[in-house]
Amino acid sequence: MFLKSLVNAISLPILVIGTDRRIKFSNSAADILFSEIDINSGIGEHCYQFLFGYETECQNYGKECILTNCQETGGTIRTEFRLDLKDDFPRFYEIFATSVYGEDGTEIGIVEIFYDISDWKLFEKWLKAAQEDSDNLVKERTANLLETNKKLRLEVHERLRAEMALIRAKKRSELLYRVIPSAIFTTDPARNVTSWNDKAKAVTGFSRREIIGNPCSVFALEPCTEKCNVFAEDVTKPIVARECAIRTKDGRKRIISKNADYLLDDEGNIIGGVESFEDITDIKKVEEELSSERDKLKGMISAMGQGMHILNQNFIFEFQNDVAMYAFGYQIGGKCYQVYKGLDEPCEVCLMKKAIDTGVIQRTELVFLNNRHYELSYTPFKDVDGQKKVLILQRDVTEEKIMHAEAMRAAQLASVGKLAAGVAHEINNPVNGIINYAQIIQDESGDNKVLSEISEKIIREGERVANIVSNLLSFARQHDEELHEVHIHEVIQASVDLIRHQLLKNSIILELGSLENLPPVLGHFQQLQQVFLNLFNNARFALNQKYSGKDPQKKIIISGEVRELNGREFLQIMFKDMGTGIPAELRNRIFEPFFSSKNDGEGTGLGLSICKDIINKHNGHLNVETEPGNYTAMVISLHVFKPGEIKIEDI
Repeated sequence: MFLKSLVNAISLPILVIGTDRRIKFSNSAADILFSEIDINSGIGEHCYQFLFGYETECQNYGKECILTNCQETGGTIRTEFRLDLKDDFPRFYEIFATSVYGEDGTEIGIVEIFYDISDWKLFEKWLKAAQEDSDNLVKERTANLLETNKKLRLEVHERLRAEMALIRAKKRSELLYRVIPSAIFTTDPARNVTSWNDKAKAVTGFSRREIIGNPCSVFALEPCTEKCNVFAEDVTKPIVARECAIRTKDGRKRIISKNADYLLDDEGNIIGGVESFEDITDIKKVEEELSSERDKLKGMISAMGQGMHILNQNFIFEFQNDVAMYAFGYQIGGKCYQVYKGLDEPCEVCLMKKAIDTGVIQRTELVFLNNRHYELSYTPFKDVDGQKKVLILQRDVTEEKIMHAEAMRAAQLASVGKLAAGVAHEINNPVNGIINYAQIIQDESGDNKVLSEISEKIIREGERVANIVSNLLSFARQHDEELHEVHIHEVIQASVDLIRHQLLKNSIILELGSLENLPPVLGHFQQLQQVFLNLFNNARFALNQKYSGKDPQKKIIISGEVRELNGREFLQIMFKDMGTGIPAELRNRIFEPFFSSKNDGEGTGLGLSICKDIINKHNGHLNVETEPGNYTAMVISLHVFKPGEIKIEDI
């Protein structure tokens, strides 16, 4: 609208003609001009019909086409146009036409500017008549002076023509200077200023009297090179929106955006240069302040360890900070629903839309594709481009979730410990009584083998019950974090005692290798027991998935050996089940917190994550070997205990 208003304010008639030879635009001056002969604005009509009344293109009538000439030469075309008025003398116009290009560089048509030269035509007609009279008079007086008078007439004619061209150019430049709101000036080839408008004075502080005739370098911030950009042959013209700095009359530095090109005469010869510029100092300052404030905000959010995305209403990320970059990779231009949830279309309940519609911050908690838990806040705001957008802050709460789950488990174990301690006497006292009575029966059985065998079984099973209660109390009781010499076979045996009934119930065969002869490790008994209990539960689940009942291959195999790595001995325990195995696409995710391949309610996704964390704290390694459909083997490697070692940190 600004450009349209600007063009309408120009007093010269202007037409814009598309490549299809139809009129696309006419300004107010053109509408007034053609209304004098009862022609409307002509929008949509062919130019040859509107201007000349032809039925087809101008070439078919022996007349050159201005549009074709512009397309072929790429320069400015000049021609004349006669407009016949009713009950009046015809008017003559000089048309200057040049090509117009779209934002992608494609030619979309031409613009034609009409200059009224009717007065000059009359003047030329009068001059021609005067010349003819003069010629006749000269011929009558003397034939000897004919050649001299002819040269004189030619000189006068050329002088008048040059003066007319200068007058026209002056009128055009004065018109442009009045209507263009930019600072604009012209120079000769020596770079001396030849014209200077009021806006140029307002920006630089130099008046016309101070600048006309002086080199334009007078207001340059830096010394000009031998050939400035306008006259440099290696610089593409026209120069558009180039930023540079100038020095005002009072010594201030200002940033300008300038356009520049050669100044040509009617024959296309370079007669100088023309430049226009806008003072963008304040705009640049505002941009720098906005950039600085955004950088501060970015730094503050990064310091808080929170990811940040800016999302527009088309679900596209326009900005991300370093934390978000690290978590999700480079996602500028990506769609939120694809990055966050892996969906092909927007979420059914879109918090971005809700935040913008209500103007209220929206909060939620999500598990993203990277299997991390995030607390999200969607804050609506209006950006500098005037568009409503949303600032998304992401706080990774995965570790908090893990700590909360472990705290819950610790609380549960504490409750189990209290409960077990409360009922220990209720269980142990009857068991001890049963064992004692069975011992008495065995002592009194004499030669009665049946009675002796029965009493012996009672004693053995009673002692097993007492041992299970003891193991349960030991596992649930709070312990210190000191590390001790631990024999792995004892840890495994204590775990088996607690889970033996479930193994028997599920018809799972347990094969234990020769673990008693393995060297001890330095560790925490209850934590290592927790690892093996988790492995037993996972193995039992996998075997029950593969085998619904009894099967000779439904078994768990535990073996161990000592290996040396980098001059250090490791105790390597292989915990192998012959179950379903782990699919290849899930193998790299099994140790991620909260990841579980089980159905909802069957697992928390923390078992293997906690196991790996415990083994890492023992300065060991937990790895997986698997073959989908056949087996899964968890391989635990722990440092062999050496006398004198009391801390993991010393290993």
